[in-house]
Amino acid sequence: MKTFQLTIEADKPPQVLVGENVFGGVVKEVKLLDTVLLSSEQLAAKYNISAQTVRRKLAGYNQGLSTKCLYNAAIADEILNPKAKKSTGGPRRKN
Repeated sequence: MKTFQLTIEADKPPQVLVGENVFGGVVKEVKLLDTVLLSSEQLAAKYNISAQTVRRKLAGYNQGLSTKCLYNAAIADEILNPKAKKSTGGPRRKN
């Protein structure tokens, strides 16, 4: 039997159970991959913004050199994702 690898990008973990029949095969293993460092150009392409904007917003999280800016994918997603839930800073105002 051959082994296939599926890559899923999602905000929440997929609802797949070990032993479940998916796409004509049985799920044998579910694991989270190691953290990946992405360059500012890769993040700019993913979020459709300029690389300079990525470098400016993630300046404190740079894990590379000044010439090769590398960022943790999870941290960058929290900051750059426009759909991420942001706190309002307090209760809503009542009129």
